[in-house]
Amino acid sequence: MAFRPDIFWRSARGRCPDCNDDINPLGVSLWKKLFNTPMHCAGCGMTLRRKEGFFLGSIVWNYGLISFGVLPILLLCQANNWISTDHAIQIAVISAFVLPIFIHGFAWRLWIGTYYAFLPDQLPSSGRRLDD
Repeated sequence: MAFRPDIFWRSARGRCPDCNDDINPLGVSLWKKLFNTPMHCAGCGMTLRRKEGFFLGSIVWNYGLISFGVLPILLLCQANNWISTDHAIQIAVISAFVLPIFIHGFAWRLWIGTYYAFLPDQLPSSGRRLDD
């Protein structure tokens, strides 16, 4: 099982991990392009939102991005007395509730990229069905 970074980065950039086509076709609003991942690839028809339980990987990415991205910055700012402890706690609580909404689409694309980068034989071009 070799990691395929090309598949991961392709998906992280909002492209299909299989055909490298833009997963959001032209004419899609910027909001949907940044914050939403469609059900199927517009180019090859590959299912991007799979069956029950597959979404858990995007939750892990979402949690990780906030826990290891935002919160350490807040701790650093608070430790250097750039912001007060009360403000750091308020920002952390607000971030925990608001940021997941805004980074959900990106976290989903990271999860799709991670899944297929470790399991490239699961891609439709490797013989897997498109509808699973």
